[in-house]
Amino acid sequence: MSQIMDETPTEDDVVDVDLEGEDGEAEAPSNDEPTAESLPLDQIFGILKNQRRRYVLKYLHEADGQASLSDIAEQIAAWENDKEVRQISSSERKRVYVGLYQCHLPKMDGADVIDFNKPRGTIEIGKNADSVYTYLDTGDGDDRRNSGDRTMQLSLVGTAVLAAGLMLRPVVSVPVMDIAVVAVIGGFLFYSLANLDRLRSDETDPEN
Repeated sequence: MSQIMDETPTEDDVVDVDLEGEDGEAEAPSNDEPTAESLPLDQIFGILKNQRRRYVLKYLHEADGQASLSDIAEQIAAWENDKEVRQISSSERKRVYVGLYQCHLPKMDGADVIDFNKPRGTIEIGKNADSVYTYLDTGDGDDRRNSGDRTMQLSLVGTAVLAAGLMLRPVVSVPVMDIAVVAVIGGFLFYSLANLDRLRSDETDPEN
């Protein structure tokens, strides 16, 4: 991969970055240094609640535990913009790079999930990484593919319910088709609302 953003972000870069967390409050890098045996669940889920931090962990998992900040920023920019790495622009790279450098990597480093060497621009798996990976899906598929799989499964279930309603309609007195239709619509509505809530809390605006 091409090497990008070789220099530490300048003061102008830092000023442009909005460090608000997902709850709307300013999110500063953590200064806590928990041990590998005592990383609490709230810190684990605090790390995992952000898509960009999950992408960092996914990349490190696929890169055998170590990578450069430049390479990670480049790949995450590609994932976020649904492009190939060679297609991303310099501004897309820079936006991810600065966000990682100033906000996300220090937070992960403070929890010992990674070891972030700022002068060298390198990241390695930290001593608390296993605690976080326990709750992270590191399969080959990404969230979009998993969501598509769930949608297909829900569609198959809905089709089966409607087919069963059609088969039972001639032999039962209750309005089975009405019940089946309501059940299918209710299932899709519940799934859509759950997905919408997840997307809102999982927005990939760089500094969430």
